[in-house]
Amino acid sequence: ILKALMQLFAIIARVDGINDNGRAIVQSFLKQQLNQELVDQYLKLFDEFLEAHQKVKKDKDGTAKRTSLNSVKVLKICTQINSELTQIQKVVVLIRIIEFINSNQEISEQEQEFVNTVAETFNIVPEEFNRCMDFVRAGEQKIPNNHQVLVIDNKTSHYLSETKHIFAEGITGQVRVIWFPSVNLYALLYFGKSDLFLNGQALIHGKMYILTPGSSLRSSKVKPVYYSDILSAFMADHSKAKISFDVEHLEYKFKGGKLGLRDISFSEESGKLIGIMGGSGAGKSTLLNVLNGIEIPSGGSVKINGKNIHTEKKEVEGVIGHVSQ
Repeated sequence: ILKALMQLFAIIARVDGINDNGRAIVQSFLKQQLNQELVDQYLKLFDEFLEAHQKVKKDKDGTAKRTSLNSVKVLKICTQINSELTQIQKVVVLIRIIEFINSNQEISEQEQEFVNTVAETFNIVPEEFNRCMDFVRAGEQKIPNNHQVLVIDNKTSHYLSETKHIFAEGITGQVRVIWFPSVNLYALLYFGKSDLFLNGQALIHGKMYILTPGSSLRSSKVKPVYYSDILSAFMADHSKAKISFDVEHLEYKFKGGKLGLRDISFSEESGKLIGIMGGSGAGKSTLLNVLNGIEIPSGGSVKINGKNIHTEKKEVEGVIGHVSQ
């Protein structure tokens, strides 16, 4: 499959040779699949395909005939690997090809024809294909106004009516995320020069990255933005009222007087998945039993939408569910 993809990239490369940025995209694609030794091996294969293809292009045949021949090659390769790739992998390949052709200032008619062929053969949803093209081609200055695009920056609000937004204090530049609902895949594009890391990997200005479950964006100056935060931004239903869960100065004493919980405070809204970590006997089960209303705290309060779950039980009846270990 990778051999076929290297040939596909080589065919799409321009007559006057691929620029360094385009080759770096191929290298980035390989790095997400393979170890360094195999990256070098397949990058060499790409160079060989590219060199062979450039020689064919310099042949005496007419341009129209060459374009037609290349289109047939692209279609043949896509058809061959179509049954071997999962739909998510096909979307990733398409993202890389769009990024690849966009490494030049302008997309030629031939390149557009090739990428259209890839999208059609891979059965990519036309709306997602066009949205991805717009997303990659928008550049740094123009932000696509689309409900399947998210912007992460240090602005408390933004002017776009459709595009989602996450405020991240301390971030310089801008992170954009596009969502592919058909395969539930998220891809990230970074515009900035500060040290920002995705799962420990430094982000490069203008490059696309695939977000995997559990991913996190972080740096020494930025509060981490987690994969779950991005999911929440896309999945948030603003037509429904949010549920707030507020814990203030919570304390709990056992019957013998021993302190089980001491001055615990936090606040969360609906749509969050929270983990409680601690060693044996640290008070995890005790905390959960107070949070779900089974145990009554010695001090402080637990409120859902401002209603105290221990003193206003009828107001929150049927709201909390609890499944123990």
